[in-house]
Amino acid sequence: MEIRQIKYFVAVIDCGSLSKAARQVHVAQSALSKQMSALEDDLGVQLFHRSHNGVVASEAGKVFYEYAQGMLKHLSDARAAVSSSPDSVSGSIIVALPQSVATLLAMPLMRAVAARYPQVAFHLNEELTGNVMDQLLHGRIDLALFSAIDLPPQVLFSALIEEDFYLIHRADAADAPAAGEVCLAQALARPLVFPSQAHGHCTRTLVEHAVKQHGLAVGEIVMEVNSVHILKSAVEAGIGHTIMPLNLAVREIDDGRLVAHRIAADGLTRTLGICSCASMPASHLKTLISELIREVVHAMCACGEWPGGRAR
Repeated sequence: MEIRQIKYFVAVIDCGSLSKAARQVHVAQSALSKQMSALEDDLGVQLFHRSHNGVVASEAGKVFYEYAQGMLKHLSDARAAVSSSPDSVSGSIIVALPQSVATLLAMPLMRAVAARYPQVAFHLNEELTGNVMDQLLHGRIDLALFSAIDLPPQVLFSALIEEDFYLIHRADAADAPAAGEVCLAQALARPLVFPSQAHGHCTRTLVEHAVKQHGLAVGEIVMEVNSVHILKSAVEAGIGHTIMPLNLAVREIDDGRLVAHRIAADGLTRTLGICSCASMPASHLKTLISELIREVVHAMCACGEWPGGRAR
């Protein structure tokens, strides 16, 4: 297997056409086709489904595409690492934030990176949580903020912040509890709007884990929504209540559109941390960006810019 074959393969998948990919990588289409056939022979699988309309990845091709993107990224990172001087910080890094964090943290983090490391190509992805671990393990992202529950053994986790969960409902909800804290059973007795189980690792999964520990059960889930913004809109529309950390709805709460009640229950917290893949190179840039993420988050906690957040 040659590096150029991996580059050609990614180009073919991205372009969906051998002819378009050939123009992109500046080789003859016949030469590109020959290289792709050689790659398939080397791997012993069919990577493409070919038709008059172009090419699409086979199931094996989809798997190899994930690894190929990671391989090319790490080759680029290695090239940047050996060519940079000891006194400068450069290169590229991709950080993934779950939706339940991105709205709050994205801008402060981007400003901090731009100010301290102006030569770094910083890429920030807002991701559904069901996609994050797969991308981290395949090397498509370098760092991620994630919860500590059910992490794969290859993932390194460094605790960053802890938050409580709140029952949140529209301001004029007919079944709203009295002002103040509620117990877990009270929160679960309401019809709830949640993210799906596939994408609720930083919210719903943590709630369900605590519910199980208390010997309770989640009641009626009236809707599943894999978007924090649409989920809050559903709560505001009166479709149901939700359970989430305070920071996710602080703007709507301040505007008087939503109301929050802290849920008093042992073990019902979320601890977010910085995640990296143990099998990927631990570059100096990763270390510096990890330290900067910690610095930014802890500063936000200290000055009240992360409502309900406690630095770890």
